[in-house]
Amino acid sequence: MEIHLLRTFREVVRAHSFTAAAKRLYLTQPAVSQQIKALETEVGERLLERTGRDVRTTPAGDVLLEAADRALSILDDAAKAIREARDAGEGTVTLACGDTVALYLLPPVLAEFRAKYPKADVSVRNHGSREIVALVLAGDADLGVATAPETLDEALESAPLLEEPLVLALPPGHRLAATGAATLKDLDGEAAVLLARSTVTRQGIEAGLAAGGVRLVTAMESGNLEVVKAYVARGFGLSLLPSLGVTDDDRKRMSIHPLPGSFPRRQLVVLRRRDRYRSGLARALTSLLAAHTKSLRRKP
Repeated sequence: MEIHLLRTFREVVRAHSFTAAAKRLYLTQPAVSQQIKALETEVGERLLERTGRDVRTTPAGDVLLEAADRALSILDDAAKAIREARDAGEGTVTLACGDTVALYLLPPVLAEFRAKYPKADVSVRNHGSREIVALVLAGDADLGVATAPETLDEALESAPLLEEPLVLALPPGHRLAATGAATLKDLDGEAAVLLARSTVTRQGIEAGLAAGGVRLVTAMESGNLEVVKAYVARGFGLSLLPSLGVTDDDRKRMSIHPLPGSFPRRQLVVLRRRDRYRSGLARALTSLLAAHTKSLRRKP
């Protein structure tokens, strides 16, 4: 079974489209179709079926996809190990992370990494926590930094990186701006600008509020932390923010306070596949991330 046929098959499955897969592989659509046909002829089973504009695997396709993922991962890891042995300090590490990490944690880490490994590159893919997990699982990212998921796929391993408190952000002139909230109940019924419901951080916020018997009136929500902060500063409502994402400038335009009681803290973790080769560059980047987070001493 030829390797390039397996790669083409996997790309069609990922793209759910022959045409999209052809663009990614720099092939023509007929060439992709011919390769899939050749693979089906070799295994003696139909591997893919079209349902409207979508392309799905058949039961036989599911079996082959699992095997192809394992085989191609092993070959890709071997290629990385060979390149690393040949080209010390060269290569690319792909890191998937969310907005807070990309904006506030990663820049000094990348600067130090590039100073130590000038011939290496870090490719950063900025996504939400669920997309980060999917990228690492698919082998499209060497490492992921995400809010700890409630359940972890057994193909992944997780290492704690940072535990951070959430803080209360109040717009200028808010009735609690000078003192903050004595209890969570002080926030009940307040207008709020919150992170999107689809984010893992928002789910933790909702759980903490529910435990305290507090209901906020959502004036706006966004998946972008900078948008949330901008609208709080303009007086649209209060918010609950990861402390890592609160800057000195934010403290000048909003009133920042610790949350009362034992409100849930956000757990950031580093994710990687258990069965994938971890290059020296990936290990170095992980170490720098860990060292930098240990040095963080942010006030709420």
